[in-house]
Amino acid sequence: MKKWRRGVLIPGVLSILAGATISYAQTTVPDRTIDSDTGTTVQRDGAVRDGAVAEERVPRDRVVVEERVVERRPEGELYVAGFGGFTLGHSFGNVEGRGTLATQNIDSFDLANSVIYGMKAGYFLPGRLNWLGFEVEGFNTTPHLEQNANFPGSYLRVTTLAFNVIARKKMACHDRDSHDRTRHGTTYDKDRHYYNDDSPMDENARCPLQVYGGVGPAIFFAETSNQFGRSGDNGEVGVNALAGLKYFVHRNVAIFGEYKFNYAGFDFTQNQGTQAGFQGNYKASHFVGGLAVHF
Repeated sequence: MKKWRRGVLIPGVLSILAGATISYAQTTVPDRTIDSDTGTTVQRDGAVRDGAVAEERVPRDRVVVEERVVERRPEGELYVAGFGGFTLGHSFGNVEGRGTLATQNIDSFDLANSVIYGMKAGYFLPGRLNWLGFEVEGFNTTPHLEQNANFPGSYLRVTTLAFNVIARKKMACHDRDSHDRTRHGTTYDKDRHYYNDDSPMDENARCPLQVYGGVGPAIFFAETSNQFGRSGDNGEVGVNALAGLKYFVHRNVAIFGEYKFNYAGFDFTQNQGTQAGFQGNYKASHFVGGLAVHF
């Protein structure tokens, strides 16, 4: 009898203790289960235990980064320059008499070599059209008319205002980051839009050598004088063509060498007195060097 009671009593007590323990655990510890796919512990409502998935699904040698939008702000490029050099005078040809000299045969005049000086300002387009630019320049030279068989020489001053369309080619380019180790690759605004920081100045530092050429209309202001009279011809439209080589010694500063060719027609009606003069075609070449600042 004692054995029977002991055999019934002991299992009963153990069952009661086990039930109490399970009830206590259910009231104090959230229900959890093991995800068979990932092996992580999750609550019954589907929430992952704090930090478990982040630690177990992402290997420690990887970094999760925030997705970002990268954009590029296209920028144009302004520049100003000063230059000087010399003019190689060609000729003042196809000369015809004016006034009392209308029927006289006049030989062509040779043009003397001269000093030239001037300034220019320009703008290159942004983005994919940064090879195309526009500039305005003004320069002054004095290629005097040399004496010929029939007429004495004359002082000649020519001032030119030119409007050029410029095309350029960038050369000797370095790796994108090797030319400026202090440059920041990207910047971003408060909306976390990222922008490429390669400005035209950065590109000039990366590609310091540039070749270029251009052509455009020019307005010429010319004046002659000698012992017989003075005559001017202002506002004549002609052609200005150029080709050059530029090298950036700094991301904003470049030195350059340039060749120019000018062609225009001048009419000096009073070069040989108030009633006598001539007209002809002016042709000259200019070789200049200068300093340009880009910004």
